[in-house]
Amino acid sequence: MMKNKKLVNTVKKIEKVLNSIEIILKKEYNFLINFNQNIYILDTIIQEKKRLFKTYSILNQEKLLLEKINSIYPPYNSNIELKNYSSNFIKKSFILRDLNNKNKVLMNKNFYLNQYFLELFISYKAALIYDKNGDLKKLN
Repeated sequence: MMKNKKLVNTVKKIEKVLNSIEIILKKEYNFLINFNQNIYILDTIIQEKKRLFKTYSILNQEKLLLEKINSIYPPYNSNIELKNYSSNFIKKSFILRDLNNKNKVLMNKNFYLNQYFLELFISYKAALIYDKNGDLKKLN
């Protein structure tokens, strides 16, 4: 029964990490929806998201090992507490997937527009030169 307790504790930790991932994805979404060009904030959010996904991965490996040791696997019909966590994980996974997809769309949109602007600016800038009198002259 003690090993089951370890599994329950690991699953609780995973739930906390998934909740933290949801919070950081929402923060990322709010940043991207109100994109203000401060790339350092976005970088901080992305670094935190990477850290959380790494933590999730480690805990998930631990969970899989404990499941194997205890010979108990989802949907955990023999343990009500674990069964509740399992159903919550499935719901949370769908929420996180949808949030992540929304963020990807916004990120692609924001950075595509910025890249397009930079390309226009560079091509416009490259088409201008100073003549010998110091005046701007457009190249043909």
